[in-house]
Amino acid sequence: MTNLSRHSPAFLAAISDEEIFHHHPANFSQNQTLQAKSHAKDAFLSLPLVTQTALLKQQRIVCIANNPSISTTTLDRLLKPTDIVVLFNHFIHADFFTDHDCAKLLPKLLFFRQIGSSNLHFGMPPRSNHVNHIETMQSQAPVGMMFANIPYQFPTPNDDPRPSDDPITKFRQLSVPAAMKSAIMSQNHCRVLPETHAVVSDYPIFSHIHSSAPTSGFLLYRLLLAARYHVKQEKKAANLMTMIMLGFNDEDKTGYFWEGHNWQFERFELANPPAGVKRINQY
Repeated sequence: MTNLSRHSPAFLAAISDEEIFHHHPANFSQNQTLQAKSHAKDAFLSLPLVTQTALLKQQRIVCIANNPSISTTTLDRLLKPTDIVVLFNHFIHADFFTDHDCAKLLPKLLFFRQIGSSNLHFGMPPRSNHVNHIETMQSQAPVGMMFANIPYQFPTPNDDPRPSDDPITKFRQLSVPAAMKSAIMSQNHCRVLPETHAVVSDYPIFSHIHSSAPTSGFLLYRLLLAARYHVKQEKKAANLMTMIMLGFNDEDKTGYFWEGHNWQFERFELANPPAGVKRINQY
């Protein structure tokens, strides 16, 4: 179990991950149990409606890191028709998720992180993006989208405070088409997720670093850990949904780590996953 205070919102939201209600109900008061259920429900309701529906139908959550070591062969072997796929920012292997016989039919949750305190999000115009692929995904299966901190602002290149970070090429889509814009404006398909959500209230940020916060992967990891307990209650299932974390390694071999994320805290937790969570390293 992670080192959370028994009275913190994060603990109560993540309580289900130890399956304590199933195995050790006597260890927790009725009030703690009710609070845990409430926090789990709040986490679930933070998700787009199409994602809520998919979680109640599917059997596994598969979070896929933007790890270049992940191959399409690995994805082909891993993914099943009963999965929901979680992708982040300018996600890897976009063609695979629109063309592969199984992957293209899977419900998907796409998360886009705010870039500092700007009006931009990673993975969306005018930054490098897979807008064309997302449009195709939306025609093939349910797709939920989440934006960190603020709603998507439909920014232009002139709104980019650091355009040299992501140079514009002829292949880059600079605006969002009408159908996708409609989905972004819909609560059924899109929600805003603050990086200060209760599921990460115990996260040790660095106060001296502007925009210090959990990584995209860790934020969604905590949110879905909590949400799956509510799914268990709604489905009256014997067990929590299985959660796969592909490519979320617990070491520092990758070339770049932004200093505003608390990597030590995240690696420790991911190295000690709760019941029902499987982490698959990729190198």
